[in-house]
This record gives sequence, structure tokens and C-alpha cells, in this order.
Amino acid sequence: MPKKQPTAAKRARTAAKSGAKYTAALREARGFQLPPHVELFDDQALPEGDRMVVDCLRALAAEGAPLPVRLAEPDPDVTEALARAADAGRRPQWKRWASVEAAVDGYVLRETMYGPNRSGYTSTKRGPRVPVPVRTADGTVTMVAMPEWALAHEGQWIWIHTGWPIERPGQIVDPPQKFLPGPGLNWEVTVWLDLGIEEHKVAGEDYGGGSSSWQTVGWFTNRTDAVQVARAYTAHRGPYARADVVEHGSDAGIVSLTRDTFVQAPDAPVRPRPAMPAGPRPASPHRSEIPEVDWFERRDHAPNSSLIVWTGTGWRTLVWTDWQTANIAAVLGIGAGGPYEWAEGWGPRHPDRDMHDWTQEGRELTHRLPDMDYRERSVVIDAARRAREDSVVAMLADRGGLTAEQAAARLSQGGEKYRHVLDVGQAVISRALHTARRALPEGAERTAIRHALDDLTDRHLVPSDAERIANEQLDSEIESSRAPEVTAWCRRAVAEYLSPAPDPAAAGIEGFRPQDS
Repeated sequence: MPKKQPTAAKRARTAAKSGAKYTAALREARGFQLPPHVELFDDQALPEGDRMVVDCLRALAAEGAPLPVRLAEPDPDVTEALARAADAGRRPQWKRWASVEAAVDGYVLRETMYGPNRSGYTSTKRGPRVPVPVRTADGTVTMVAMPEWALAHEGQWIWIHTGWPIERPGQIVDPPQKFLPGPGLNWEVTVWLDLGIEEHKVAGEDYGGGSSSWQTVGWFTNRTDAVQVARAYTAHRGPYARADVVEHGSDAGIVSLTRDTFVQAPDAPVRPRPAMPAGPRPASPHRSEIPEVDWFERRDHAPNSSLIVWTGTGWRTLVWTDWQTANIAAVLGIGAGGPYEWAEGWGPRHPDRDMHDWTQEGRELTHRLPDMDYRERSVVIDAARRAREDSVVAMLADRGGLTAEQAAARLSQGGEKYRHVLDVGQAVISRALHTARRALPEGAERTAIRHALDDLTDRHLVPSDAERIANEQLDSEIESSRAPEVTAWCRRAVAEYLSPAPDPAAAGIEGFRPQDS
């Protein structure tokens, strides 16, 4: 008669006697891969009553049917909060947490207002553990020790620490349905962010109350780019347990289908840091080369940040996202040896955000990737300083009928006082453009004025009616707040900025008067 083989639990206990950790030995003995912060049950060490519950749950899971879930009477604070929301005619917006208790015929959930971060809990101690049977494809059932917390997700309850549905544990719940944000962006990459997978801690919530959940990385125009980014998120060690590539139909995303799934391996390597590529960084594209998508009408914010990559011959948009461009670039490994050597992040431009006005006016560069080192940053700053000086010289030469050498000599002779006159003339025209811009709603006309402002401040390019709008601006703003002679001086500054005097000394321009010597 063949000798009976020891069970996996017995082999694990034998290994533990020799110094190995019991849960690690049991994983190896059973050949079952689990998240590193989830423990396994030692069935033989349980009291008789708990062992009966474990055996009954194991039998239910072995049948392949969903595990029964019952909701008990919620905590009084939940009932009170729901009543207040109903009286106010509002839909509850808080997360629905529940404490789970195992029974011989399934699970009993008691809804509560607070999750794992309630008072008395720490990052490693999350209260009692609940037995959870995990059934593999071959019918083998493994009992897992899970913290007691569950969260309502898309009409079902899931274990918050793993994302498994309570009724069918073992795999992360599918991502929620999203709507197509704009035409052509039919491919979505979404990742399961596991708060405990990186630190091997049982972290149900972060410091701000956020929990492990699905998060949309971005939207793509083709499957190839989406697969590239999704694979990169799970190829190395990190908090991303799974990444899905979801295809949305042409019906605004009502019908969607997960096409590709990538899971982070338990032995995933550490993400390497790419080196700085050799050679110069390519010049940024002009603002006209990166138009924004014509977004569908939506209740939330559009994913209007984009990551553009350098292909060797030009720039192209890789992904549209919501301020995650730098993180996507880090995951992809932008740099030497990565799929792309250079990339840039572009986002919506809100020039009046310091006044809490979030009207968008075009787009602006937010990141250069890889990040510039000190030497490259110094070169860029010096080049920008020279470009500003060259633009002043070119402006004076063009409007005053001078050569570049004569314009530079005029600036040198006039000194800081003459430069101040030119700055005031430019500022008056700028204020006039700002007044016209803020009177318009968000749209192409307001953005066009913003671009005119950029041309004025960066390259001294003025609109055709600059003198008229500057005088109208001075007429409307000043007599009530400053002396008339100040207004007259501002008008002279505008005239000098637009049409430099042939003889500034004879015209009495500041910087050329006898008292300014």
C-alpha cells in the first residue's frame, strides 16, 4: 500500500520548525500565488468552531457556486446618515464600507460609516481576519486569511485589500464602465492600484481616505500604444497589481470589452532608472502642432493632458490623461534604452488660476522628459535671456528704421530708464488685451487673444490696432486712480514703444535727457 503523502499544511509546519516562515512555506508547498500582504490559514491551529466554518466555506467554494452574502442591520450612524440624505433629496456620496463576518453558509456584512482607518487601527493591524476560500481552475480550494473590510463597488461587495469579489474570490474585480471622452480615443488603459503590495502592509486606506481601486491611466487612439503602456505598468515592482486594456465602441463607450490583461509577477524586478540620452534635446513643437481633442460633453474633467513622444523624425501624441504624464513617462522608461528617448507633457493652460479662475486658454508645456540636469537647464536659461534681448533689439531696429547695431547702441545709451519706458508702453497694450480677454467666454476667440499676449510679451509683436486699444484702456482706467500727468506719460511711453522717436534726446525721452546723464 503506497505511503500517504503529507498535506501542504503539514509540510509547511515542518518547514516552520526549521526556521522558515509558515505562510511563505505554505505558499511554496501549495504552489498558489497570492499578494505578499495576504496570509494563509493554518487550518489545524483553529478552534473547533472556527474549523467548522472554514470547512463549510471550503465545501461551498468547491462546488463552484457563488458564496452567499447577506446584509445585516447597518450601524446606527449609517441609518442616520441615509435618513439625512433622503430628507435633503441628495444621493449619498460617501464610500460604503462593511465589516465582514464568516458563517457556515456564507458571509454576513454589517455596513459602517468608517473603513480600515477607524480609530485604533494601524498600518499592520487591521482587526480580525476572515477565512476566504479561493478556488483555482483545477478545482483546488485554498483558504486565505483576509482582513474584515469590504467595499461596495459597481453594485457588488469586494474585499478592499485585494479587489476580489466576495462572492467569487481569487481574481481582481473587472474595471468599472467608463464613457468615451472624445472621438477617436477608443482605447483605455486602467490599472488596479494596490496600497499594500509595495510595502507588504495591510493598508486598506491611505492617509487621505483613498483605497485600493481601479484608476484610469489614459486614453489612446490605437491598441498598440495602449498595450505598450499597460505592459509597462506591471513589468516591474510597484503598486500596480493589474493593468487592463479596454476597447470602447463608437457608441460613446456604452459597450466596452477588455482586450488585454497584464498582472504583475511576484518576482517582478525593480524598475531601472534610464540614463540621459546622448545628443541634443529636440525643439518643442509649436502650439499649433498639438491641438486638443474636441471633447464630448461630460460631468467630470476631460483628460486634457497629453504625453507626446519623439519618434526620431517628429513629435506624436501617445496618450491623453489627467495630469499623469510624468508618471506614465517614468513607467515607460523615457530616456536612453527606453521605447522613446524624449517626451514632453502638455496640459491645459489656466493663466488666471491665481485668481481662482480656471478658464482654459490653449495649452502649455508642463514637463520636459527626461528632466533637464543643471548644465542643460543653465543653457536653456541663458538662451532664453539672449532671445529676450535680441527681440528688444529687433523691435527697435524694425520700428525705428535702425540697424541692429544702432538699436543696441540706443538701448545702451538710454540705460534702465529707457528700458522702463519701453516696458510701460508694452504693459499698457498688455492691459488692454487682458481687458478684452477677460470679457470673453472660454473659446477660440479668447484663446486667440491669449496667443496675441504671448507674442507681445515674448517677441514684442503687437496687434494692428495696438495704439487705439492702449489709448482706450488708459481712458477707461486712470483718471479715477492716478494723476493726469501720469496718464500723459503712459501715452508717451506707448508712442515710443510703437514708433521710436528718431531723436530721443530732442523728444525728451527718459534716459536721453540731460538730467539722466
